Amino acid sequence: MTTTSLNATDLKRLIAEYTDAVWNNADVEAMDRYYAPEYVHHDVSRPDVRTLDDYKQWARDLLAGLSELRVVADDLVAEEGKAVKRWTAHGKHTSTFAGIAPTGRAVSFAGVSTYRLEGDRIVESWYLYDLFGLLQQLQ
Repeated sequence: MTTTSLNATDLKRLIAEYTDAVWNNADVEAMDRYYAPEYVHHDVSRPDVRTLDDYKQWARDLLAGLSELRVVADDLVAEEGKAVKRWTAHGKHTSTFAGIAPTGRAVSFAGVSTYRLEGDRIVESWYLYDLFGLLQQLQ
């Protein structure tokens, strides 16, 4: 891990690369390149997801349930050690997700992710997104 903090430009690039690698290329194991082992996850919709392993499992479940998932960074703001991404996700419900059998429907949902970094690794993040709206689209 790099001990020097990334500047805002490099931090934005890192968050964009992470988004593309993990979500748009469906590579959950790529999280190990971007997250610190001691990572702490905060998600009001999923308070049971706290650790990197928890988050990786949640990502696997989402990617399995929503094929063709694409996450677009609508806005990305950064300063030393922190970044905020406003994003929109689109996918197709082709497998069971959240206990809901596949509907074949195209879905979209939006959210905001806030990241705290130490060096070049995400050590903590906070997620707010429209899980209720996503689940409504699956009914």
